[in-house]
Amino acid sequence: MLVNETLNVIMSRRSVRAYKPDPVPQNALASILEAGGAAPYVVPKSRYCAVIQDKSQIERLSKAAKEQGVKISDSHRELFSAPGFDGTYGAPVVIIVAGNEKTPQYEAVCGASVQNMLLAAKSLGIASCWVYFPIFAFHGAQEVLWRKELRIPDGYRPCAAVLLGYAKE
Repeated sequence: MLVNETLNVIMSRRSVRAYKPDPVPQNALASILEAGGAAPYVVPKSRYCAVIQDKSQIERLSKAAKEQGVKISDSHRELFSAPGFDGTYGAPVVIIVAGNEKTPQYEAVCGASVQNMLLAAKSLGIASCWVYFPIFAFHGAQEVLWRKELRIPDGYRPCAAVLLGYAKE
């Protein structure tokens, strides 16, 4: 295999599931979001990113996601009810990626954005993980409240989440 800086970033990126509480620098976060916005899209305004950095807000989102997630199946209930389970893994940043439902294949557009964010994070020394868990908060009665709190525009469907931070050794 040929090797260069880009391929090294792609091949060395791993999902991290334990984070230090240290904040992600705002300039790094801005670059990661910009990389997500540079992913291919079908139409302008095809996606929206809600950035959560407040620990209590992340904890409330996680609690809401658990409340809905346990309803999906016995295996979800078992996993999400386990002592100490944290579907955001203590990450200090959670990004909810929502796709414009009028955009053809908006899920793929969001996926491309997520992948760009993961690779940008790796290139900047920031750990990351692509997760679905926080999206469960948008599957129940609290969906309207979370959409309002995170300013997710009408017509946009949350479909992926990115966790960012520094890996806990």
